[in-house]
Amino acid sequence: MPFYQSEHFLQEALLSLIGQKFADWELLAIDDFSADGGPRIVQDFASYDSRIRYIKNQQKGIIPALQLGLKKAQGKYIGRFDSDDLLPPERLLLMLNYLDEAPPKSIVTGLVQYFSNRPISRGYIKYQAWINELNLNGETWEDIYRECVIASPNWLMRREELLAIGGFNKLEYPEDYDWCFRCYAEQFEVHCIGKVTLQWREHPDRTSRNSEHYQQAAFFKLKLKRFLELESFEELILWGSGRKARISAAYFLSQGQPFRWMDLDPSRFPSGILGVAIEDYRLLQNRSGLKVLIGVYPNPSERQDLETFLSSRQLQIGQDYWYL
Repeated sequence: MPFYQSEHFLQEALLSLIGQKFADWELLAIDDFSADGGPRIVQDFASYDSRIRYIKNQQKGIIPALQLGLKKAQGKYIGRFDSDDLLPPERLLLMLNYLDEAPPKSIVTGLVQYFSNRPISRGYIKYQAWINELNLNGETWEDIYRECVIASPNWLMRREELLAIGGFNKLEYPEDYDWCFRCYAEQFEVHCIGKVTLQWREHPDRTSRNSEHYQQAAFFKLKLKRFLELESFEELILWGSGRKARISAAYFLSQGQPFRWMDLDPSRFPSGILGVAIEDYRLLQNRSGLKVLIGVYPNPSERQDLETFLSSRQLQIGQDYWYL
């Protein structure tokens, strides 16, 4: 558990861990150079509960904190916990029981539930519904290029298997998303428990709200970089003309990556965009080595029409095409 400037939440978070029905755990609480009362809170808890270990980070940042924690971890299983969140009492027991029966190369996650002392925004409510449905339906990797598909404080896996794929070494920010790409590349299977295993606190001081590492530009740079590294193709199609598609096009151009650009109404762009001609989507024909990135995420009925069209071209989601 990396922590930084989280004194207002730490006590409640630690109590939720101490209250777990499964008791044989250790917490590696990595102080990422906090200047508030957080370190004292953790040290006080550690003084009367030997399962809690206070560790000072050796280099600033979440990635070095995760690397240090994994290096010092002794358990058979490993997971991540954020210092502003809460764990339901059955969290560890449910995940451990599931993982004990799961095949090799398994990750166990569960449902997430946002909470706050203020109204939760529509965007976060939609993300909660999306990530829960995705994992429950066993479709985790189908949307790997859209968003981070596993909540970073909501998974458990075998420590030896994490070490075997490099642990948290050589990750890039946003590190939780890059860790997902690593597990995807190594063909891990994601298993979702149909119960809430993470109460995800929403507040204005969250790292994901305030660090440049977790803004849209950082996510797009990482996802497109990993796409070019992980997917083999002979022809790349970019679909859509909105902001996501334009960010993607600019990145591919900067990398010298050729692509064809298609849209529902190419007549709106007689001169193209960014110097690239916009073609009619109906020209799309499946052929060996074709991959499609869709820079829009329409409403359910329009999405069904889009996927029906792509299916008529014998293209499968998560294999031949992905949403951005």
